[in-house]
This record gives sequence, structure tokens and C-alpha cells, in this order.
Amino acid sequence: MKKILSVIGISLTLALLTDLLFGSYLLKFTPKKIDQTTSHNIYDHDLKKSFRGNLEWSTGKTYLFCSNKSSFRTFCDKMDFDTKEFDIAFIGDSFTEGVGVDYKDTFVGRIKNKFDELKIANLGVVSYSPSIYFTKLRHLLENGYKFKRVIIYFDISDIYDDNRKYRFIDNKISRKKSVILSNIQRTLKSSFPFLAYSLKMVKNDIFKKTDVINRCNYLNYCHEKSSWTFNNKFFGDKEINKSLKFMEMTYELLYKNDIKMSVGIYPWPAQILYDNSQSKIVKLMNNFCKNKCEFFFNNFNDFFNEIDFIDKEKIISKYYIEGDVHFNSLGNEKIFQNFVRIFRN
Repeated sequence: MKKILSVIGISLTLALLTDLLFGSYLLKFTPKKIDQTTSHNIYDHDLKKSFRGNLEWSTGKTYLFCSNKSSFRTFCDKMDFDTKEFDIAFIGDSFTEGVGVDYKDTFVGRIKNKFDELKIANLGVVSYSPSIYFTKLRHLLENGYKFKRVIIYFDISDIYDDNRKYRFIDNKISRKKSVILSNIQRTLKSSFPFLAYSLKMVKNDIFKKTDVINRCNYLNYCHEKSSWTFNNKFFGDKEINKSLKFMEMTYELLYKNDIKMSVGIYPWPAQILYDNSQSKIVKLMNNFCKNKCEFFFNNFNDFFNEIDFIDKEKIISKYYIEGDVHFNSLGNEKIFQNFVRIFRN
């Protein structure tokens, strides 16, 4: 037994020593998913500056993704926006960034093509939420950016992210991890990169298997991120008001800088299945927008009006990426048409 333990100890020591000396080199030969995001010391994360690459989304298909010098997603064939002054800035999470589709097929890209006389910035990035909307906009304004209008597309998952994922401390956004865990992860990544990478892969695989076992995905009534609008088990007034507080702070920030604010909302597949056109989120954002918003882009009616003619499952197949909560090209077109119908320059 002692001999076995000795062999294990020597093997582990050699493995850690190899990782310490050659881990970064070994990582070059491991398959990696291309990531368009990078960490940010004020608002947690942003798009990489001047990024260009083919990204893979849930279906396994790739799409071309480009960002400019300001870390805003933009068209790849016209990397514009050397300016810091814009007529409209859109901000939201992955839906506003436009994951899974080429930029010309996103609703912000379509709006840019439609209103090509306007300078439009897309500040949306995957996994953003109201705490980041406020913090990022404040940071940009403090660094010389100017916007005539800001349009926030409030996502169903925003409540989850503000309450489960992020902390707002000392006017910065940080992840809800213990300081000890964060320091351990940072040390592992810098000293033993190959081990850190392997542990991350194992963790992701375990979470995927757990989701399958629990059978509670984004289409289920029990899904925490999406079901708070119709299932009272998740997120009460305290959690919802936390996000609304950041929306209020954003309004006050924009008002102080003479910037008009608008809000947009849209359903996830779960809302199509279990909710209705007068969803809790519709009432919340409608009430919030009174005396604050220039425009309220409510996309719920546009989707629910089709239920009289099309099965709910077919609506989901029609407008959302297969096996995913995000809009496909046709879903983005629907958000775009809603915007065009309501917006007046």
C-alpha cells in the first residue's frame, strides 16, 4: 500500500511540475472554443477590441463575429465607429449582442441598415444584466462617450443574473464567488494552466449531465432563469426590485446627461409555452417606463398574436434557434419590425 501511495505521490508531483514548466505550451494543442469576450475591471466583462473570428453557437454552426476598437459588435465589412458620439446606443445581453447569427441578421444590425444615417452603437454583450447596464454606461460616459438615446432590451434572465451571478460593490461589478475560491482559481490558472483547463472541462461536463438528470431545461416550467414571470416559486419582489433599482439608477444617470431612455422586452420560449401577453415582465416594464421612457418596445403581443393561428411549439421552431432560447434570423426580424413600427426619430 505504501508503495502504491509513493508511486501516486511521485506521479502527481511530476505531473504538477510538468504543468508548472510546460502547461502553457501544452494548452496550445488542446481544442478551445473561440471566445469573443474578455474580462473588465469595472463591469466584469466586455467584447474583445477589434475582434474578428468565426464563433460556434449551440447548433454547431459558425457565424462571423466582429467588434470595433470600442468593443462594440459591428459589421465585419465596415469596421467604423472611431467616434465616441452616437445617436443611439443599444444595450442588453446575448439577445442584443445577437448570438448565433450574422450581424446583418440581428435586430440591431437590421436597425443600423435601416437607419444608416444614424450613428448606432451596440453595447450588448452575452450575460449582461441591469447592474452591468448601469455600470458600463456610467463608465462610458465618464470616458467621453456621448449618446442621444439609450435603448435597453431587458431580458428574462436579467433577474437571475443580478441575483445569482453578480455583486455591485465599490461601484464595480464582481462575480458572486468567495474571495478564497477566486484566489485559488487565479493561482491555478497562472501556475498550473493545464490542470485548471482540465478541471474546467470536467466541471462543465458534470453540469451538463446534471441538467440531463434533473430534466429542467429552458423549455420546462421549473427552469429558474425563465419561469419567474409565471411561476411564483422563483424570484419574489425583493429579487425583482433589485434589478428595477439598477434600471432606476440607469434612468437617473441618463436623465442627468440629457439622454433619452427607452426599454424593450421580448419572450423566451418558456413564455410562449406557459405565459401570456400580459406577463409579469410586461406589467413591470410598462409601469417602470411611465414618465421615464421615450419608447416602450413590447414584443409580447407580436408573438402571442400568432398563437391563434399556429401551435406554440411551431412558433418556437419558427423564431428561435433550434435547441436554444435565442432568436434565429426570423426572430430577430420580428424584433426589428416592432422597433420600426414604434420608433420615431
